Amino acid sequence: MVRDIDKQLAEIKGILAQHPAGLGRGDIKNNLSYQIDNKTLQRRLVGLCETGEARMEGKKRAAKYVLISQAIETKAASKRDMSKEIFSPKSLESLKLLDKPHYVREKVSYKRDFLDSYVPNETIYVPNEWRKKLAKEGARFDRALAAGTYAKQICQRLLIDLSYNSSRLEGNTYSVLDTQRLIEEGLTPEGKVREESVMIMNHKEAILFLVDNANEIGLNTFTILNLHNLLSQDLLANPASYGAVRQIEVNIVGSTYTPLANPHVLKELLELLLLKARKIEDPFEQSFFLLIHLSYLQAFEDVNKRTSRLACNIPFIKQNLCPLSFVDVSRDSYHAAMLVMYEANDIGPILELFVWAYLRSCNQYEMVKKSLGEIDSYRIQYRKERKDVMGQVIKQDLHGNAAEKFIEKFCQDKKIENSDKFVAMTITDLDALHAGAIVGLGISEGELNNWQEKK
Repeated sequence: MVRDIDKQLAEIKGILAQHPAGLGRGDIKNNLSYQIDNKTLQRRLVGLCETGEARMEGKKRAAKYVLISQAIETKAASKRDMSKEIFSPKSLESLKLLDKPHYVREKVSYKRDFLDSYVPNETIYVPNEWRKKLAKEGARFDRALAAGTYAKQICQRLLIDLSYNSSRLEGNTYSVLDTQRLIEEGLTPEGKVREESVMIMNHKEAILFLVDNANEIGLNTFTILNLHNLLSQDLLANPASYGAVRQIEVNIVGSTYTPLANPHVLKELLELLLLKARKIEDPFEQSFFLLIHLSYLQAFEDVNKRTSRLACNIPFIKQNLCPLSFVDVSRDSYHAAMLVMYEANDIGPILELFVWAYLRSCNQYEMVKKSLGEIDSYRIQYRKERKDVMGQVIKQDLHGNAAEKFIEKFCQDKKIENSDKFVAMTITDLDALHAGAIVGLGISEGELNNWQEKK
C-alpha cells in the first residue's frame, strides 16, 4: 500500500494528465495502483484543487477533476519568485534548472565523488562567517553543561514545532493546534487520515529518543537506524524496512535522480558518511553535512528526508545549541532546493535555506541566556545531592516543616551554596515526584506510595 502522501499525489496527477477532459473520483480510484478509501482520496483531490494543480468541474456525482498542467510545471518557479528572502540571485539562477519539466531534464544517478571528495575540517560547506553568526545566535548557555540540557528545557515546544514542521514538509495537513492536541492529549481531529496522525506521533517518539538519550546518542548507525525505525514505524508496507538499509530500488518523485540500488554499497556508504560526520568539529557544518548527505544517499526504503531533518539536530542537542525546527520553511522552497542538490549536487540553495531556517528557529526559541544558564547549571551541579536528600526525606517519612528543616541541615552539612534555592528546588521536585522518576533516589515504589499517602 502506498502510504507516502507525495507518492499518492504524484500518481493521481499522472492519471489526470492522461485524461485532459477530466475524470470522476470513482474513475480515478479505479486507475490507482494502490488501495485508498474514498474519504482519503477526496482529501487528496481537494488538496490539489486548493494548491491550483487541479480544478473541479460539475457538482456531486457529475463532478470531474481536471489537471491544470501548466500549474504543475510552473508552481515551483512562481514560488521561487516569492523566495527572494531566502535565496540569493545565484541560488535563484540554480533553481531555474527546475523550470524545465522533470521528464526533459538530464537523468542522473548517485555520484559517489560527492561524498568521497569531502574531507572533514578541510572541505567547507558552511562559510566561516556564517558559522560565527549561527553560533552567536544559536548559543543558549555561557558555560558547558550536560548534553541535552537545553533541549530538555524546551522539549514540549520542540516536540510540537519540529513534529509539525517536519511533517508539513511531507504534505501532512495537520495544523499547529491539531499537532499540539495530538501530542499532548492524544486527540485526533475529525477527518484526519490515520497516516498523518501516525507521522506526527512517530516524530514525537523520535524527538524524545534524541532528547532523552542526548548523552548516549552519536553519529553512528545505531542512532540513525533507531531514528529511522521510530519515524517509519507503521508507515511502510514492509515492517522489516523499519530501521533497516533498503533492499529494493527507489525513485524520487518529480526528479530525474536515481539513488543507488545495491544494499551492500548502501551500508558501506552510510558507514562512510557517518564516519566523516563524526570527524567534523563545527556543529553547523556537521548538521548541514548530515542534512544533505543522508537525504542524497536515500539509504532507506522511505522516510529519508525526515530522518535527515531529525539527525541534523543531533549536534545541536548534544551541544546545547538552539535546535532547527524548520519553522516557516516553505514546502516548495525546501523541495526545490533538495531537487537541485539531488540532480546537480549544487548545495547553494539548500545551504541558504538551512541558514535562513536556523536563524528563524533561533528567533522562535529566543530566551535570556544568562538567567537560563544559571538555573540549569545549579540544578546540574547539585543533581546528586538533590537525589540523595529526596531519597532520605522519603525513607524517613518526613513532611512539611520537618522535611524543610532536614533539607536545610543537609545543605549545611554538604556546604551547598545558595541553600534557599536548593531547598525550594528540592521541595518542588518532591511534590512532582511519581513512580516513573524514582531511579537514583534509592527508594522503592512502595516507599514512595507510603510517603505520598501521608502528604
